[in-house]
Amino acid sequence: MTDEFKKANRHSDTWCPVPFTAISLHPTGTLTRCMMSEEIMSNEENMDWDSPDFQALRKSMLEGKWDEPGCDNCKKKEEMGVKSQRQNWLVANHKKKFNFTADEAFSNPQLTGNTLRHMFLNFNNVCNFKCRMCGPYASTSWYKDSDDPKWSKTIDYFTDNEDFWKDVPQYIPNLEEIYFAGGEPLLYPEHTKMLDKLIEVNNTSLKIRYNTNLTSLKSKKRDIIELWKNFDDIQIAASIDGTDDTIEYIRTNADWKTIKDNYEKIKKELPTAQLYPSPTLGIMNVETFPEFNKYCVENEWVLGDGLYLNFINWPKNQDIRILPDWYKDRLCSIYEEHIQWIETRMDQYLQSGWDPIGIYGTNDIPGYRQIEGLQTIIDYIQEDAYSSEEKKELLDSFWKELNEWKTISPENDWVVKLPHLKQFFDKYELYN
Repeated sequence: MTDEFKKANRHSDTWCPVPFTAISLHPTGTLTRCMMSEEIMSNEENMDWDSPDFQALRKSMLEGKWDEPGCDNCKKKEEMGVKSQRQNWLVANHKKKFNFTADEAFSNPQLTGNTLRHMFLNFNNVCNFKCRMCGPYASTSWYKDSDDPKWSKTIDYFTDNEDFWKDVPQYIPNLEEIYFAGGEPLLYPEHTKMLDKLIEVNNTSLKIRYNTNLTSLKSKKRDIIELWKNFDDIQIAASIDGTDDTIEYIRTNADWKTIKDNYEKIKKELPTAQLYPSPTLGIMNVETFPEFNKYCVENEWVLGDGLYLNFINWPKNQDIRILPDWYKDRLCSIYEEHIQWIETRMDQYLQSGWDPIGIYGTNDIPGYRQIEGLQTIIDYIQEDAYSSEEKKELLDSFWKELNEWKTISPENDWVVKLPHLKQFFDKYELYN
């Protein structure tokens, strides 16, 4: 644990500021503790931020107890030595990047009566992508592939809920951050409606954060970039995991040219936005990810930004830790070579007399702050989280899934789109 984290982790080893300062809306109309958890804390009839369940959660955190299973996502990451969202929020607050500290909810958290400063908004599951690590619970594009009758109607409690929109004005003047997730947040109508409400109450200095696939910068006829220009602090985490065929296979319905053009459009038309790729890493792209990262460095998609990673741990059969040792060794070599490329490039910058003028100093050299994240990938690859039997069973099931998807969508053939994965499985069969 770093000294910086020790200073931020002020109340207990399991304390997180989010349940004391934030509200998380689920598409079903329920409250959850944060965007990382599906655990229901209050139902749609009684959306009570100080419900008995919330009070019990806060009490457990202050006493240094992990609240399970609702906090399992962060707990498991921290046990594996991977930085969790809880730790990210703590350190970010310590640095004052995300402001949960405006009142005593951070310095003197209470079981009830804290001031709401942050909202996680996941209004519905409308999405134009069919990502291979996702499912119908988070994307309507998966519906036609599901036999379950419950996946026939969009999960959307909020769009036409008059009571909810009547209550919104009492909360938003004090908000200091909103986080839009999805589904795909730029597609749902509640997104622009909420931004309009913020403009109405003149709260345009708050931080607005997104996870978005960046395929559409229009909402009906409205220009999203023009709408963003009303706000001081826009942060956009773009769900991009690779280029060309890689992303178009992993995130079915994606178009690499559209994503690339929209990324560059935001860079040009809204240069004040903090825009960065937020890739999800799994078996399908772990080998090719350094190529994408190189593209990002060369095209200045990452300047003072670190590497904002998501590791797939569900579905388990896409978890890179199930890979065989011989392939893990190959992957680690690829990542080490890529890190060496970044370091050599840095030396060339410095030797040329490059003068760092940005807010991050030397960190402004494109790629510098990627190194730590790339090393994290190497460490994660090397983790021995599964038995040999589990690895074989999971890899075999993934191979079957790939071919099932090929049967359903023959035009999207993994053998053609992901040749590196075909080469892996060919060699894997020889070893087994």
